[in-house]
Amino acid sequence: MKFNQIKVGAVLSYISMGLSTIISMAYTPIMIEQLGDSEFGVYNLVLPIISYLNLLSFGLGSAYVRYYSRYKVEDDQRGMARINGMFLVTYLFLGTLVLAIGFYLSMHGSIIFGKKLTPQEVALGEKLLRIMTVNAAVYFPISVFESHVTIHEQYFFQKMVNMGKQVLNPLIMIPLLLMGYRSVTLTVTALVFTLLSGLINIFYCLHKLHMPFDFRHYDFGLMKEMMGYTVYVFIGIVVENINWSIDRLMMGWVHGTTAVTVYTVASQLNVYYLSFSNAVTNVLTPRVHRMVAEHQPRRELTKLLTKAGRLQFILLACIFLGFVAVGEPFVVLWGGDEQFRVDYVVTLLLFASTIFPATQTVGIEIQRAMNMHKFRSIAYLIVAVINAILLIPACYLWDGIGAAGCVLLTTLGGQVVLMNWYYYKKIGLNIPWFWKKICQLLPSMILPAATAVCIAVFAPVNSYLGIALWGMVFVSVYAVSLWMFGMNRFERELIAAPMRRIFHRR
Repeated sequence: MKFNQIKVGAVLSYISMGLSTIISMAYTPIMIEQLGDSEFGVYNLVLPIISYLNLLSFGLGSAYVRYYSRYKVEDDQRGMARINGMFLVTYLFLGTLVLAIGFYLSMHGSIIFGKKLTPQEVALGEKLLRIMTVNAAVYFPISVFESHVTIHEQYFFQKMVNMGKQVLNPLIMIPLLLMGYRSVTLTVTALVFTLLSGLINIFYCLHKLHMPFDFRHYDFGLMKEMMGYTVYVFIGIVVENINWSIDRLMMGWVHGTTAVTVYTVASQLNVYYLSFSNAVTNVLTPRVHRMVAEHQPRRELTKLLTKAGRLQFILLACIFLGFVAVGEPFVVLWGGDEQFRVDYVVTLLLFASTIFPATQTVGIEIQRAMNMHKFRSIAYLIVAVINAILLIPACYLWDGIGAAGCVLLTTLGGQVVLMNWYYYKKIGLNIPWFWKKICQLLPSMILPAATAVCIAVFAPVNSYLGIALWGMVFVSVYAVSLWMFGMNRFERELIAAPMRRIFHRR
């Protein structure tokens, strides 16, 4: 049953992401048009600040999975109840702290958003920051229940709730925008969805999973031990948030809200891109922690990393090459103006910075489960400082292309070169074997890559219909080439098995 839950969870993750991505892609240009460059830019300047406030979770969610998995393996009912109570109390306190800090920051908008914004833009940013802060604060205690659903691998329920939230949210926001409502209404709507999905998760945990709680004794010794574990998880999360959001803030400080709007198109596409790899990792996280708790050998962890990595690389390479084929006309049509043409190059640079580390996201959970994530956090911190320093002249000289180029350079150095050395030498994963299995896919991608370049250079694409048709041509070439020359038996069976069931039913 757990294996089925994992497969169903992975499938539903991709269905959910596919639907939400399509809807969001339709939603974003409407949002830009209805709000205008100024208000849309302000909205996207607030989002990185909220992501920084979310860092006050201190990475404790990872500790919850690790320690609860340990109690679960030992069937320690009292320990599971105690850790649930501890985390709920802790996250209620942290949510209150987020609320206080967010409201304090909202009173100093002119400092936070920089001098390039008008007084009206600053006032709007402060209002949006207050509403989004409430949303973030409310989510803190809710996340305990979401983590409990994950640890029990109830992926069907979890993905259905997330799918409803991700799909219904923009479907409601689009008509609100067309009716003339602005960014404040959109942030309030997002808050309502957070509350509703939270109540559903709480009800499911209490009545379906019978989630136990023990509030009588707050184990400060255990919390101190978990904080020692999570301090480097926290540093790693901080660094990742800085690396993926400081470029937008820097563009706002240097060039203002219009530059943020243009850059956000590429940045948003990269968020979609990264989410496709995380879907596999999210459903495998409990399995990784369970394997480590059971002291399974490194070769089994390497096999799991490689199996997930090949699937992630197949998907991400398809998206990358597909964007090479039809990405330039897409960003112009999607953004609604010729000024967005530069996002073609910016997006490709961001995709290139994402694809290789994204094939090893399962490795991050392996580090955390083994409590060997200290090196990653320190290495990423150094890389983030270098990235921030390089971003200042890059943004001045080359705008968005310079910002994306800095992200690519520092990501390859920190997340690829350094981390693969650490995986191999310190953790004991067979990284040469991992990359050998990844590289075995490359010959099957030569023909699709050539097809993508030919479409980009010679195909007359100037409409969404043309993008769809030429995109289908590329995907067909990619699928046939990968099926015949790239995929192994396991990967082919992932596609063939559900197809057989569908046709067998008919």
